[in-house]
Amino acid sequence: MSTPRFPYPLQPLRVPGGWSITVNTLFEVEPGPETMQWFSSALLLWGSCRDTGYCFNSHFEPEDDPAGEFVLEMGKVAYDRHGNVVKGSDAFLGEFRTRSKAAFVARVEQFMRDPGA
Repeated sequence: MSTPRFPYPLQPLRVPGGWSITVNTLFEVEPGPETMQWFSSALLLWGSCRDTGYCFNSHFEPEDDPAGEFVLEMGKVAYDRHGNVVKGSDAFLGEFRTRSKAAFVARVEQFMRDPGA
């Protein structure tokens, strides 16, 4: 089975131990008229830390708009003793919006290092 080829590499991220990145469609390219197809996914990044319950997801909005912005939504959930998410335990901790990809990546990495910051 061959690996799909993309014209851009994935965006490098510093991911601390304990975190899992479940969705990663964030490529190492800036949004612009010629590259918007790489930002039109419903999710760019989705990560969670089972040890702490902290989690995040992100997207670019409005889709297909080079003047759009990166959106990082941060949250926390509780797990039961079987490792399942406790129904109704999800808490929205806030969001971060920016047009700067560098600022977006820095905020994702900061949240994984120190979710309370």
